[in-house]
Amino acid sequence: MNDLFSIENFLNSFSQDEVLKIGDKISLVESIDSTNTFLMKESEKYLPLLSESGELTSTGKQFNFSLKAAASQTNGRGRMGRTFVSPISSGIYFSIAYIKKNGITDPAMVTVSACIGICRAIEKTYGVKCEIKWVNDIYCNGKKVCGILTEGIINPEAGRIDGCIIGIGINLRTNSIFDKELKSKAGGILDDLKNDSKVPCRAKFLAACYKEVKNILETNENIINDYKSRSLLTGRTITVTPVIGDEKTSYTATVKGISDKAELVVELSDGTENKLSSGEVSLHGTVFAD
Repeated sequence: MNDLFSIENFLNSFSQDEVLKIGDKISLVESIDSTNTFLMKESEKYLPLLSESGELTSTGKQFNFSLKAAASQTNGRGRMGRTFVSPISSGIYFSIAYIKKNGITDPAMVTVSACIGICRAIEKTYGVKCEIKWVNDIYCNGKKVCGILTEGIINPEAGRIDGCIIGIGINLRTNSIFDKELKSKAGGILDDLKNDSKVPCRAKFLAACYKEVKNILETNENIINDYKSRSLLTGRTITVTPVIGDEKTSYTATVKGISDKAELVVELSDGTENKLSSGEVSLHGTVFAD
């Protein structure tokens, strides 16, 4: 894998005007415990992020769209306290700070927006088709290649979420340290390429991901139809566990699609329709969690 992971290669993907705007927001390192943990702590230096009227403060503007990226993580985190395995020379692991005017009222749509941005970056960079497993996992060739963890920056005094940190881990190649169970579920975008020496280096792919996600969030693009069209589960029969860890609550349902609010729409055997905003679903023995 072309492995030139450097700030120079990253910034070369942007115009000079763009570099002047984002240059001091970007940090690439070889290894870190967790990019999300780093930016969550970093956000404390920029408080307050929003004024009482909901406008971005000067420090909020400085922190907005900050990027922390690493070639590996020693304590990568997934949803629900799960570990995200992040070995060296296998993928890219990064987090983006997002501060929104008047705060974030629908965190799920931030995750959905990031999913679409990453799908577009993968397809434009490598020509590999992407599907999305509701709500936050991206699949290529039937295996998970990307997971997304969105964590809110809460302002308790104002009673709102002023911003969030969007954590994204992408596998370019599967790694020998993956255990048997992980290998059965996880894949790499470049796994099917016999010769990837001519593909863009990781820093250029990272730049593409950053551009796509930033553009969707800045323009407030309505991407829900794009998200719906990429659904991996639509039309399939799944087992739903509303209370994670309590199999007594499980039931079987057929996925009808995705709602405009990014809920998973399922139909029960009696024809009843449910809309899920959280929970755990399984398909063919593989467990997917939200």
